[in-house]
Amino acid sequence: FTVPYWDSTRDYRSPESSPILRGTTLGGNGQGSNRCLRDGIQGSWTMGFPGDHCLRRAFNNGNSILPWVPAELISSYIQSDRFISRFRENIEYGIHGAVHLGLGGDAATRFAPNDFFFFMHHANIDRLWWLWQNTHNMLDYNGPGTNGEASLSDVIPQNNDVSFGGARAASVMVLGYNSVCFAYDSAPGPPAQYPGTGNTPNRLINNIEPSALAFSGASDPAGFGLEIMRMRRAFTEDSSLKEYFPGVAAIGPAREIDTDLEKNFDECTCKERKAKKLLYPAPMSEMWISMHGFDAQRVGQIHRDACLLVDKLNNSTYVSPY
Repeated sequence: FTVPYWDSTRDYRSPESSPILRGTTLGGNGQGSNRCLRDGIQGSWTMGFPGDHCLRRAFNNGNSILPWVPAELISSYIQSDRFISRFRENIEYGIHGAVHLGLGGDAATRFAPNDFFFFMHHANIDRLWWLWQNTHNMLDYNGPGTNGEASLSDVIPQNNDVSFGGARAASVMVLGYNSVCFAYDSAPGPPAQYPGTGNTPNRLINNIEPSALAFSGASDPAGFGLEIMRMRRAFTEDSSLKEYFPGVAAIGPAREIDTDLEKNFDECTCKERKAKKLLYPAPMSEMWISMHGFDAQRVGQIHRDACLLVDKLNNSTYVSPY
C-alpha cells in the first residue's frame, strides 16, 4: 500500500506545469464561471460536502499559479529551526498554505480534502516534518490543543477512521514504530530505538550525527547533491549564509560529488545564473489568514524573512539546481 507525496518544491517556479496537474493525473484549472474541474481523475465529479457542488479549482494567477516555496528555503528551515514552534510557522505560513492557495477552489476552503491533491500535499508536509525530526528532536511537540497547550501525553480521540485513536501522542511520533508503520523513500529510515521523552536530540539518542539526507527538503537526489555543493561554494563568499544552513556548514571537508557536476558549475554562464535565480514565494492571502485565525503580523514577518533569504542567495554565487 502506497500513499504518494507531492514534493511541490520541484514545481515551485511554475506549478501549473507540474505533471501532477495534467489531464491524465489530478487535472488542471477549473473551467467556466463556477471553476468546475473537467479533466483528471476527478474531472466532472460532484462533491457532497458541505453540499452538492462540482469539484472546483481556481488557480490564483489566472491560468497560472504564483510561485510556491523553493527547496532551498525548506532546507534552511530543516537545518536552522531548532524548535518545532518555529519550524511549524515556516511550514504553515509558507509551503503548506501556498499550495492550497495556488490551486484555489475547494483547495482554498475548509473542505480542501475534497480534492485528492490534499492527501499528496499533506503526505509531503509530514515528510518534511520527519526530516526536521531527524535533524533536531523527534519528540518536540507543542502548539494549541483542544484543552490548552498540546503535549506528548495527549490522547488521540477515538475515531474509526484513525488506526491509532486512543493512543498517546508520544507513541506515534516516530516513523516505523507502533502504528506509524511507513517510511519515505527520500528520508532517513526509523531510528535504531524509540527515543525517550524530554528534549534530548535524536543525534545523541542514537550516538550519531543526523544524516545529510535530512538536510534538504528536495526529494531529487541529484538536485540535493548539487544544492549541497553549490551552497558550500557560496559560503566562501558570504559566510553569514552558514547560519541559515548549519547542517551543510558542519559537514566538514568538501563532499565527493561527481566531477562533471563540478565542471558544469565552474562553466556556469551569467545567463544560467540569471535563469536560476530563486523566486520569491507568494504571500498568504488575507482570506486564508482570517479563515485560520492566524496572526497577520507574524505571517507577514515569516514571508519577509523568506524573501530576505532569497535575496541573500541570489546575491551570492549560489545557483539553484531546481
